[in-house]
Formats: sequence, structure tokens, C-alpha cells
Amino acid sequence: MKEIKLEFEKEGEGISKSLSAFVRLGDSIFAAGDEGIDLARLKESDDGTCFKLKELINLSNWFDLPIPPQKEQTKQVMEIDLEGMDFDCTNQLLWMVGSHSLKRGKAKALFDTKKNLELLGKVEPDANRFFLGCVFLHKNKNKQFRLSLSEGDNNTRAAQLRCDATTSELLDEIRRDTLFTRFCDKNGGIPGKDNGIDIEGLACTRNGRVLVGMRGPVLRGIAIILELAPERIDSPNTKADQLQLTKIGPTGLKYRRHFLDLAGHGIRDLCWDVDDLLILAGPTTGLDSPPLIFRWKAARKAFGKKSGDEEKFIWRSENVLMQQSLGSTWKQVEAGADHAEAIALFDKKRLMIGYDSPSTKRFHKPASVIVDIVDL
Repeated sequence: MKEIKLEFEKEGEGISKSLSAFVRLGDSIFAAGDEGIDLARLKESDDGTCFKLKELINLSNWFDLPIPPQKEQTKQVMEIDLEGMDFDCTNQLLWMVGSHSLKRGKAKALFDTKKNLELLGKVEPDANRFFLGCVFLHKNKNKQFRLSLSEGDNNTRAAQLRCDATTSELLDEIRRDTLFTRFCDKNGGIPGKDNGIDIEGLACTRNGRVLVGMRGPVLRGIAIILELAPERIDSPNTKADQLQLTKIGPTGLKYRRHFLDLAGHGIRDLCWDVDDLLILAGPTTGLDSPPLIFRWKAARKAFGKKSGDEEKFIWRSENVLMQQSLGSTWKQVEAGADHAEAIALFDKKRLMIGYDSPSTKRFHKPASVIVDIVDL
């Protein structure tokens, strides 16, 4: 297993410690964490063994977040909880998605019982988590992708799904689905890390559709990918155009479901390898687990259809869905650390694997983190 270093500098420390999504485009890696509201661009150096921070992009400048950061509120920022990212090369759009999850307070060893019970009993939404959107990337004179600085026309403006502080059009549709209703009831939904609604992973298709992977819920061992068909609505008085979902699923649902046998795991990230879909799988809870990647062979042909009758279960026993052998020598050096959270192609033959909560072996001050590179 090979490694590369991502140097986020002090200003990008939050992303370095919560790396949850990235994609490589030419000389750059675009990366985000599940804390804060920033997108980082790191540029290749040292013959490709290191990528150094060049831009830290505040997404509130591009999108209409329900609770944008306040000038006087420098420490407390309502995070987007970005969990998935991919690039639509046809339309030159970088897509990103938030978890759409409720959060439960986390007990910690340094707190007493009373405090921990108080934390565990607290379940609430985070206002900016209900996010799905895209930004246009232009090619500079060296044919490298950069964030477009101009407002541009209808095709180059940023765009986002309609959302507010408690829900989005996607979450509203998930609530309408009888498979998911009990997990996200408005009066008592289940937190993401308790096998509730938790979106992690995004991949674009060639026809403009967007796939989002669900870490939870896992339904009796079956994981689910939702296929979306977002359409742009001109919105002259907003930072970003609005998106709306079209009805492409059964009984008029605004998504199509794809059911995957991932050996009881949920989906942590998605990544294309030509026509095969690579799926980073992991537990729905915060269990320690090594990277586990499945390959869905010829998956592209499953997407882009309109009929709800095309929804299918993909089984490991049919040799269409197979666990990928990584030749990995991954070893956990600290309990609760190095959770595989993101995958992306490093080049045509190798895959990057990024980790949330990096161990002291992976993280180096002020804000550098080690990413694994494995052969496919």
C-alpha cells in the first residue's frame, strides 16, 4: 500500500481531522470534511506524493444556507456535514451532499454520568445538513479545473436543492416512502448513527442523474442507493439556482431505489471505475472497521431509467456485486480512529482512501493527513 500526504495548513485543520469526501481533478484534489462549511482545493507537488492547500472555499458565498455563518460568530458555525462528492465531467459540475441526518449527543469518558445521560438524550437537526448542490468548475489556460469566479449563465451558476433548517425536498420524499417513514418521522426521527437516515457518498451518472448512498438505514442487511434526477429552476434573487427532483420512481416517488447486499454494511462512499461502481462500505454506527470495498459490475446500465419496475436487488451470490481485494495492510493503531470515509480514483489504476478521525500515525501538525493509495 502506498501513501500520499494532504497538507491542509492551519486554516484547513477542521477538514484534515474530519475528511469525508474528495475527488481528484487533474493537478488538484477537492476535499471536504463533515465539520464546517468549507471546500478545500489542494494542488499536487513533490512528484505527486503530496497535495498542498491552495484554496479554502467558503460555501456560504455560493449557496443559500439555512444558517449562514455570522461575522460575530467565529467559533460556532452550523456545519453542512458534507459526506459525498463527485464531478460531472459532461456539465463540469462538482456535486456535494450533506448527511441529511439527525444527530444525537455523544457521551465521552471525560464527562460524568449526569452529563453523558444529558448528551445521549439530546437529539436534534443541524440546520445546514439538509444540503445537496453543485458548483461549476471552469478550465483555466492550462486546462486545469478551478472554481468559476463569474456568475455566468444558467449552466454555470451554483445550484442547490430546496432546503430549510429542518428538511429538504429529498428528505420530505424519503419521509413519504413506506420503507423509510418510521426512520424519519418529524415528531421523533432516528439519529443517523443509530441506523436512522444518513446519506454518505455521491456519484454522478452520464445522463445528469445523481446517486446518493445511504449509510443508514440498512434494512435487514440491505443497503440502498437513491438515484435522483435534479432539474434546475432559474432563481434570480438567490445566490444559487434552485433544484427540484423529478418523479422517476414507483408510485410517483422522486427517486429510484437500488438495493445492495453489502454483507450487512451501510454505504460510506461511491466512486466510478469506468462502468463499474465502487462502494466503500462500513457499519451504520461508529464501530472500528477496516476499509471494505465492493465492486458493482457494469452498474452504469442500471441508471437513467424512468420505470419503477426497474428497481432491483443486487446480490453478492450472483457475482455482480463482489468484494474488492485491496491487498491492504491496514491496521488500526488507536481505538476509535482511522475510519474509512472517502474513496476516489487517484488515476486509472489506483484508488485513494481517506479517513475520518485520523490517528496520530496519520495526522501530523499543523494539519497534514495521510491518505492510502491502493491498486485496483
